[in-house]
Amino acid sequence: MSPQSEANVNRKLETIVSQIADLSPGQRRQLLRQLKAMGLLEPETLLSDRNALPIALAVQPPLLATSAENRGSRAKEPAAPPALPPQPADKPQPGSYHSPVSGHVVVGGPQSEDAPPTAMSPLPGQAPEQPIQIVFDGGSRGNPGQGYGSYALDWPGQARQIVQLNFGDQVTNNEAEYDTLIAGLEAVRKRLLEQKADPKSVTLSIWGDSQLVCNQVRGDWRCKEPRLQARLKKARALLSAFGRATLNYHPRKKSVEILGH
Repeated sequence: MSPQSEANVNRKLETIVSQIADLSPGQRRQLLRQLKAMGLLEPETLLSDRNALPIALAVQPPLLATSAENRGSRAKEPAAPPALPPQPADKPQPGSYHSPVSGHVVVGGPQSEDAPPTAMSPLPGQAPEQPIQIVFDGGSRGNPGQGYGSYALDWPGQARQIVQLNFGDQVTNNEAEYDTLIAGLEAVRKRLLEQKADPKSVTLSIWGDSQLVCNQVRGDWRCKEPRLQARLKKARALLSAFGRATLNYHPRKKSVEILGH
């Protein structure tokens, strides 16, 4: 990119940031919903180069006012390249944690009647005062087979997000359960750090229908299988980053009610 082209891009980005700063809180929430619906957030990361989705697509009336001059000078957006085929997963080795994950956020997934009430969003740099809830479930088509999972994230002050995950082949049901829990914990920790909030000030309320995962992570059951031991070690290391966490078992019908499968 030439210096002049880079300068033009920087000016456009500065204009976008300035316009976002002028939005009301309600308009910003509306903008986030539109970005998520367009696939530009995952869940808090703006996707551009990786998925060849131009940032300019996010700037549409009535959310952001674009001047006639900017509209007339907008460069032609490049066509998105064809999607790359999924890469085969490496075979996991005993004693090591290996969980290639791909996933996407489903905004406004199934809501249970007793879903946690919506609370006020925390201020920038502060963690939520209310517990952050994670509901996780995983499985495989065949045992072992193609692994999958999903988790629901109830973040105080925001709508529930349901993240659907696909794992590699030759994954067992128990491995998929662990991998889904780990993915949920990693997502919460990453989001807190991006918001400059201290994970040690957070309380997690975690629910799943896997008695094996719940009891092994709590230390009530022993874990002998090497590939599960690696996942158990990873899950406990992530949990230690938070101030307080409870891992609770609930019946499978509750997972179906919340996650939709």
